[in-house]
Amino acid sequence: MDVAVAGVGIAGAFALRRLKKSLNVVGIDKRKKLGYPVECGEIIPTKKEMKILLPDLDDYSLFDLPRHYESNRTKEVHFILPNGKTFEIDFEFHVVNRDEMIRSIAESSGHELMLETRVEGLKDGKLITSRGEIDAKVIVASDGPNSKMARSLNLPKHEFSPAKQYVMDGIECDDDVVYMYIGRKISPGAYGWIIPKGNGIGNVGIGFRPEYADKGDTIVRALDRFVREYPYSSQFLKKAKVISSIGAVVPVDLPYETAVYSNILFAGDSASMIISHVGGGIPTSMVAGDAAAKVINDYFDGGIDLREYDKLWKKYLYGPLVNAYHLKRMWDRFSDDDDRMSKILSLASNSDMGKILRCRIPWKIKALSVFLPIVERIL
Repeated sequence: MDVAVAGVGIAGAFALRRLKKSLNVVGIDKRKKLGYPVECGEIIPTKKEMKILLPDLDDYSLFDLPRHYESNRTKEVHFILPNGKTFEIDFEFHVVNRDEMIRSIAESSGHELMLETRVEGLKDGKLITSRGEIDAKVIVASDGPNSKMARSLNLPKHEFSPAKQYVMDGIECDDDVVYMYIGRKISPGAYGWIIPKGNGIGNVGIGFRPEYADKGDTIVRALDRFVREYPYSSQFLKKAKVISSIGAVVPVDLPYETAVYSNILFAGDSASMIISHVGGGIPTSMVAGDAAAKVINDYFDGGIDLREYDKLWKKYLYGPLVNAYHLKRMWDRFSDDDDRMSKILSLASNSDMGKILRCRIPWKIKALSVFLPIVERIL
């Protein structure tokens, strides 16, 4: 093969989409049905928002999403503190059918797909799968957070946050709003969410980092508290029923300093290319997969070195991802105490929270980081 795409999630699908039809390409995935089960909240900022989030992207046409991928489009984010204080932020999201989107993009690429096939690693430069070896000139490692490709190269493990989500029917909230909740009792070290997909259906979930939780607490218990007991979320879920549930892990770490190892290009969650303070991985994986394919196309045309991929993804993603990681680290300093977190974040404005959602660090946060030891003693 010219190119093997190891893992056909978002990053893999967008790599297949961009790779030239003239190349001999195979996309490999363990699933029988691409994109299923859905393992995320299924939200993508609109093109208008992406121009702010990723100001150095060369082409924003990736985010001209066809309407048939959407189940809903929201206009605001409501960010709810443990004491109930709510920030209302203008921020637009596509709520997509992620499985349909991945499947449609991968299949319409025209490249070969090898499904129900596990990526198992590398041996003597060849890609090892559950159906045998594949000898590819270039490999896109887009096999997710628990990357077998990264393990084969002995790359350092990323920090993960477990997450669990229900798809629920009968939610009673504003379809124009994505709801984000913080609080140690319902989402220690992370946040909870209600994302309306329309017609009373929504994605309802939490992140859960055990080191910030009470001893003996579990992600299942915390999610059930969020759904049934927590006053600021359960008010929307009184009549809701669980249709399905899924568990996953989300990288919450800095991306690799280099994503190119000889003929292997890492893209998306496998390289922790994720907006770590909110766990947002779809838009960054779209960009990374597309950028990897662009470099590969030029490589086969004889005009570029594969290491150019490092320059490209860093130009597009690195600054915002580093900002997101710094915000997460700041967040972590207060995740063990809901009262303290509420007091500190009550000093923020809607504008401040809007900047944080867009991977920008408000001056108040910068000042807080300088005086953090004093603030911790006071609060």
